[in-house]
Amino acid sequence: MEKDLVERLRGTSINPKTLLSTDYFNHFNGVIMILDMLPDLPELMPEVEAWSFVTYPEHFDRSGLSIAELAKEAYRHCPEAIKAGFDELIGEMRLAVEQARGELRLLTAQGTERFAALAKQSAEQLQRYVAQGSSLINGTNAASDQSDIDALLSAP
Repeated sequence: MEKDLVERLRGTSINPKTLLSTDYFNHFNGVIMILDMLPDLPELMPEVEAWSFVTYPEHFDRSGLSIAELAKEAYRHCPEAIKAGFDELIGEMRLAVEQARGELRLLTAQGTERFAALAKQSAEQLQRYVAQGSSLINGTNAASDQSDIDALLSAP
C-alpha cells in the first residue's frame, strides 16, 4: 500500500481506517426508495425489476464521483477481516433484493395487501442492512478486526 493513501483519504467520504465509502450504498438506496413507494404506487414494479446488482468497484466506475478511482484503490487495500464482513453483508443485501423482487413479482397480479406489506418489509430490511454497513464502514462495528486496522495505520 502506498504510504500516503490514508493521507489522500482525508476530506473524502472514504473512511481512513476501513478504507471503504458509504457512497456505495447509494446503489441500494434507489431500490429501497422504490420498494418503500411500491405499496402506494405498484406501477413502479418495473423499476424494481430493472434494478441490477453492481459490485463496489463497478459502482464507483459508474458513479461519476471525483473520488471514484481513490475509492477503488482504497478498497483493494481494505483489511481482509473488514472486507470479508462487508462482502458478506453486501451478499445478503443482494439476496434480499432478489428474493423480494421474486416474491413481489408473484404477488403483483394479485394486488393483495401482502404485496404492500412485503414491499414495506423489504425496504425496512434493506434500510437496516444499510445502517449495519454504515457502522462497519465507519469502524463502529464490533465485528471489525481492530488489529487489521492498527496494522494498516502503522504500515510504513
